[in-house]
Amino acid sequence: MAFLARDGLYCMAHTSNWPLPALGERVLLPRPLTDALAHHPLSRDCYPLAFGYYPQARGHQMARQTPDDDLVMYCADGAGWVTLGAVRHPVAAGDLLLLPAGQAHAYGADPDQPWSLYWMHLGGARVPDLFRQIGPAGCCPVGLHERLVTDFRALLALARGGYRQTTFLHGADLCRSLLSYAALLRQRASDDHEGQLDLDRVHHLMASQLEARPTLADLASAAGQRSPWQFIRRYRALTGQTPMQAFLHRKIERACYLLDVSDLTVADIARQLGYDDPYYFSRLFRKVTGVSPQRYRVGGA
Repeated sequence: MAFLARDGLYCMAHTSNWPLPALGERVLLPRPLTDALAHHPLSRDCYPLAFGYYPQARGHQMARQTPDDDLVMYCADGAGWVTLGAVRHPVAAGDLLLLPAGQAHAYGADPDQPWSLYWMHLGGARVPDLFRQIGPAGCCPVGLHERLVTDFRALLALARGGYRQTTFLHGADLCRSLLSYAALLRQRASDDHEGQLDLDRVHHLMASQLEARPTLADLASAAGQRSPWQFIRRYRALTGQTPMQAFLHRKIERACYLLDVSDLTVADIARQLGYDDPYYFSRLFRKVTGVSPQRYRVGGA
C-alpha cells in the first residue's frame, strides 16, 4: 500500500479519503516532482499527479465542483455510478470514466456490488485531446482488457521504487499509452462486426483465472464465439497455438515468476495454479520449459 499525506510538499490533486484496505493503493506524487514533469518537454503534455487502486470499494464516493485536474477511472469489477453535469450514468465492469478538469462531477460505488477501480489524476495541456480521441466525457465502455490493467499496475509499481524524475518520465509515457490504447479499443468497438474474435477479452479471462480451469466453451464465449471448434480454428490462425496451449503457457509463466521470487514449494505453486497433483504439474512444466520446476529454481533453465 502506498499513501502520501496531503501537505504543501505534495501535488494538489483532489483525491478521495476512502479508507484503504490491505490491497488498496493510493499515491500522491511530491509537488516538486509534478512541477518538474509539468515543465519537462517529454512529459509536460500529459503526466500523472496521483493514481491508485481501490478493490471492492464499498462506501467509496466523491464529488468535485471545480476540479483542477483531469481524472481517469477504470472499473475492473463490480458496479457504480457517475454524474457529469446533471446526467447520472450507471457504471459497469469494463467502463472507463473520463472526467475533465473544470467540469463538476460526482461518483460512487454500488452498495451491493461495489466496484474495483484503477484511477489516475492527470495534468498536461494535451490531456483533453487524448480524452477526445476516446470519446465524450463521462462513461465510455471499452470492455475488460488485460493491457489496461497491466498499464495501471505498471504505473503503481513505479512509485514503489522512489520518486525520481526519470522514473516518472516513463510514468507519463504509461499514462499516454493507456489513453491511446483506450482510444484504439473504442475504434475497434465501433468497427466491430458479428463473429469478430475478441482476443483481448479471452486473454483477460485467462489472466484473471490462472488458479482455475475455464473450459473451452468458457473461452469461446468470452471471445464472442458460439462454436468452440470454430473458436479453436480462428484462435490458432491468429496466434499460432490453440487456446488451451496459450492458457497453459500463461500458467507456466506465472509458475516461473513464483519460483523466481518466492520460497513456495512446487506443490504450493501447483495448487495456486489449479493443479492438485504436483507431479502432473511438474510434467506440464517440463513439457513447456524443457526442465523441471526444481531445476528451473536453481538456475538450470
